[in-house]
Amino acid sequence: MPIPTDGAWPPPAVAPAYDAYRDWDAWYVGDPGHLQDVYSRRGVNTPRVRPSQLAGGVVGMLSRWMWGNPVRSDQRDTRLHVPVPADLAATSAGLLFSEPPTLTSETPEVQAAIERLIEGGLHTTLRHAAEHASVLGDVYLRPVVDKEVSPTGAIVTAVPADAAIPVIRWGRLTEVTLWSTLEESAGTVVRLLEHHDVVRGAGRITYALHEGTATDLGRAIPLTEHPNAAYLAELIDETSAQATGLDRLDVVHVPNAGPQRRWRKLGALKSLGRSDFDGNEPLFDRVDESWTSWMGDIRNGRGRITIPEYMLQANGPGQGATWDPDREVYSAINAIPGQQQGNPMTVTQFAIRHVEHKATIDALMEAAMRHAGLSSQTMGEEGDVAMTATEAQARERQSFVTRGDRINTWSPAIARYVELHLALEALAFTGPAPELPAVEFGDSVTESPETVARTLQLLHAAEAVSVETRVRMAHKDWDDAQVAAEVKKLKEELGGRAEVDPAARFGDLAGNDPAGGQ
Repeated sequence: MPIPTDGAWPPPAVAPAYDAYRDWDAWYVGDPGHLQDVYSRRGVNTPRVRPSQLAGGVVGMLSRWMWGNPVRSDQRDTRLHVPVPADLAATSAGLLFSEPPTLTSETPEVQAAIERLIEGGLHTTLRHAAEHASVLGDVYLRPVVDKEVSPTGAIVTAVPADAAIPVIRWGRLTEVTLWSTLEESAGTVVRLLEHHDVVRGAGRITYALHEGTATDLGRAIPLTEHPNAAYLAELIDETSAQATGLDRLDVVHVPNAGPQRRWRKLGALKSLGRSDFDGNEPLFDRVDESWTSWMGDIRNGRGRITIPEYMLQANGPGQGATWDPDREVYSAINAIPGQQQGNPMTVTQFAIRHVEHKATIDALMEAAMRHAGLSSQTMGEEGDVAMTATEAQARERQSFVTRGDRINTWSPAIARYVELHLALEALAFTGPAPELPAVEFGDSVTESPETVARTLQLLHAAEAVSVETRVRMAHKDWDDAQVAAEVKKLKEELGGRAEVDPAARFGDLAGNDPAGGQ
């Protein structure tokens, strides 16, 4: 597919995906006005009115959602949004990248280049990319060479799915158009398009600047007509393309999850990743509705006092009357006997159904998390209770299964990207020949020192591990040189007897004295 030149925007082939991106972005951002706008205008050109709630199909269904329901002009909008979608996306990304993966190479020069890449912000970019992938289903990693910004190396960048138009064949990205909005004012939108492809074994990037509207790409204009694109004019040839110098595509596609459910029968979209928000939109809406109802109970729960007229203090002719709650004495009035008996004031106090509302919201959040492949405990629903790694993995088994699946997707993608990044740096700067690094993700759950010590003691007592293995288990972040030095020190301290029983030398971990005392 060549770079788009005119017509509807986004192109019709990817319009279903961009409709979904608009919804998911609204939930992710969490702006109530944006949510109202998205769901009140779905499927029509103007906001719907109350009679549409009686309609069938998509229009009737969405208008019955809280955020698809228009607010009367004479009422205050009391709807509230709970940032559950944003928390879900952040939790999903944090589960994967809260502990950065380890990238290693057996070639010292390549390892040094990888360390420089990490220092340049690779891990932070991957963390943000994973969050965007959780929201939209896909993300694209690409290195950028801009010697004015970074004169010593390429810059790692991540492009979310709603700024890309990919071409995927047999599950592999073959070309992609990345785009961005440079300016939007008075109905006019200026877009910069970057088309990445490979022609006769040579990678290239074709640039185009268009001036159109929100729904139309519009006419092509020279790159020099906008200050944010003018620098590209010096990089392109007569075909508006820039050679990358690579023999392959300079973009890596990372899907969030699979298989694709919504567009599995659409050829242009069936290979895209699946968003964690896909199918969760009704649950997000019900969470907001329940939270709004809960806050409504709090407003209604404020006590009201009804008093008789004789307790009001007249403010003079035409000034009405008021009630002073601090007044202590009221004069009697002429009334039928018995009329003033009992408490003349009536106190009204509505119940705040906090238990019911919280239980409803918890159930909805648990269903949303489960649909996204995560356990409710991952978002801290059980509180910050101390537990071992085994207990944590048992409670959050679904989250760890999902994490394992996504590691299988991200590990090769990160390795391909690092190799691609180093290859581009070798062409544009000085650098070693690129190679695929080994990518290793951590366990995500760290055992307490006491648990590790007990494990080492049991393994030693069973004569199942050596000194070196015990040192590596106790210090997982040490390299070979540090481990070798520690093993040497231990053997020297133990007088060469490396296998002395630790319980006999130091006492067991229950606190018993090695000599037999307590």
